[in-house]
Amino acid sequence: MSKYQVAIIQRPANWKPESADDVPLELSGPVGVLMESEDLFDAVGRAMQHNESPEAKQCSRWAVVIEPGSMGRVWPAARLCTPITYKVTAIWWPDGWEPNSPLDVPNCVWQAHGRAGGQWLSFPQAEATVLSLNRQSLDHPGTTWHIVVAMENEAIARTVSYDPAGTETTVEVRRMHVIRPEKGGHGDCTHCPAHTFECSKSQWLSQVQTVSATHSRAFGEAAT
Repeated sequence: MSKYQVAIIQRPANWKPESADDVPLELSGPVGVLMESEDLFDAVGRAMQHNESPEAKQCSRWAVVIEPGSMGRVWPAARLCTPITYKVTAIWWPDGWEPNSPLDVPNCVWQAHGRAGGQWLSFPQAEATVLSLNRQSLDHPGTTWHIVVAMENEAIARTVSYDPAGTETTVEVRRMHVIRPEKGGHGDCTHCPAHTFECSKSQWLSQVQTVSATHSRAFGEAAT
């Protein structure tokens, strides 16, 4: 299991963060470590708590969440995990599964599409969108259900290749966290063909998956 670290950096002068887990574009090396945790959201919550404190503002210190020992693009020996971005994505409605509320998330989460699409949202915006979409699904059942996913900042793996025609192809693998909102549950698995399996009894608040994205462009073409 990955271990996350809340690292303290020097806050750049005149930098105005957009959120309590934002990260400045120009980073100097960490000056300290606040805590370590195997849970991403524990680490992010602690970093945000620090960043919103009067003491942090007085000392011009800022907290970011990293995964030490994993290569990043900014720091070779640590991968930046914040800021966290949220998206709404569709999953296949599991056979025999019945939600008890629009915020329920089944234990057997299968993405309906290759990656989390749509625009980046704040968590409250994403949760409100899921609530609205799933209320429609409850009124008019179909084959898909909607959930909130959280994406870590930097990719956990990145490869670049070139073909003879001069096309550059970049593949990034990112860590994605399926979120079960506090007001949601895992639904009713009574009629699922696998209802006697352990998966029907699991209780979790977030589930880690990986998702890959592929981008291609002509060699020398500006990245978009």
